[in-house]
Amino acid sequence: MMKLKSLDYVVLIVDDIDTAQRFYTETLGLPLKHRRGNYAQIESGETRLGLFSRSAMVSIVEDAAEPSDSKAAAKFELGFKVDDCDKVFSELVKCGVPVVAQPQTRSWGQRTAYLADPDGNLIELVEDMSDPLKS
Repeated sequence: MMKLKSLDYVVLIVDDIDTAQRFYTETLGLPLKHRRGNYAQIESGETRLGLFSRSAMVSIVEDAAEPSDSKAAAKFELGFKVDDCDKVFSELVKCGVPVVAQPQTRSWGQRTAYLADPDGNLIELVEDMSDPLKS
């Protein structure tokens, strides 16, 4: 039986490549690896993060990349490890990033918060905590 080896990259299909690139590089502070036309690749550790414009993706996969009827529901979540969930959350809120869920201490030993990117995808901030009762 064939098995997949590892997740190599994730590509977000975005409505505006320039806005998405600015969000991930300027607002979140991730370095741009390269940009070619309707595609940008962001440095994000082991797994590469790509941004591809919806109009360009439609030309490749047609209807599969057309926007759905509901923009309200998130389509994707990206989780980012942070050292201080509350601090990063506050900094991003000050930059105008939309809040989805305030920071909360989770029973499994993490503190998490959710924001949204310009296309409504969820951005999760994840702080590993040595003591689950830390607040």
